[in-house]
Amino acid sequence: MENKSVIVGLSGGLGNQLFQYAAGRSLSLRVNAPLKLDLSWFLGRTDRFYSLAPFAVSADTCTDRFPFSNRAKALSSRISKRLFASRMGVPIKREPHFHFDPSFENIQKPCFLEGYWQSEAYFKRYSEEIRRDFNLTEPVPERCKAVAEEIKSADAICVHFRRGDYISNTQAAKLHGICSVDYYQRAVKHLGETVKNPKCFIFSDDLAWVKNSLQLPFETKIVDINSAESAHWDLYLMTQCKHFVIANSSLSWWGAWLGKASNKKVVAPSRWFLADDKIDRDLIPKRWERM
Repeated sequence: MENKSVIVGLSGGLGNQLFQYAAGRSLSLRVNAPLKLDLSWFLGRTDRFYSLAPFAVSADTCTDRFPFSNRAKALSSRISKRLFASRMGVPIKREPHFHFDPSFENIQKPCFLEGYWQSEAYFKRYSEEIRRDFNLTEPVPERCKAVAEEIKSADAICVHFRRGDYISNTQAAKLHGICSVDYYQRAVKHLGETVKNPKCFIFSDDLAWVKNSLQLPFETKIVDINSAESAHWDLYLMTQCKHFVIANSSLSWWGAWLGKASNKKVVAPSRWFLADDKIDRDLIPKRWERM
């Protein structure tokens, strides 16, 4: 039987996978095709894993059916970005650059999407479906319920610090860099000027650094109850906040985008990348503020 699916090559952490899924889901809805998520990139890795299982995503998962080891399959997945014309029997559509690619609207089934697709423009017309798909299907853990209630009782500002591999990985450090403490202090102060009862809820992949280095002008609570394997619950708690100061991180981008407060204010860094070859003009929605 001919494959008429939209297949998305997933890679990276939770935030990246959410962007990749959203683009694939939008395309699958437009062309009326089943959606599949290729997990080959994760084979043989210990630093990243498939992270969408807890969500109500509408897709099946798959991996290449080559008679190779997991390591060889993963390598095949990575080099295909440069060498292959098709994957899993369907043509590859590669993201040509970081900013929005209008030709995305002309893609037809079948198709294999390779890239990051980090712009709301790829899925804005299906925002309602994407929001439903990103509901969590598991009951909220007890450890998160009390924090969620605390967030709801305040004019909560989600403040997310991304450090981790942006510091430890030389390549990532050169590409991204980290947001300065000054950026966070200015952004929080700015939001606090229009918020009655501001309280900052701090999320980070480097909580030790935050505890030792951070001073903000309002009451703060460091959310340190979830592991890297349960980052989806950090994301859930982020979305309960009313306002957001995000890092140059896809995870905090999604926390802000999925936040439901009607008067939501979002501050994002003025520069997403240190590298000059990436154009981030389509990454931050116009309704958000850059600082």
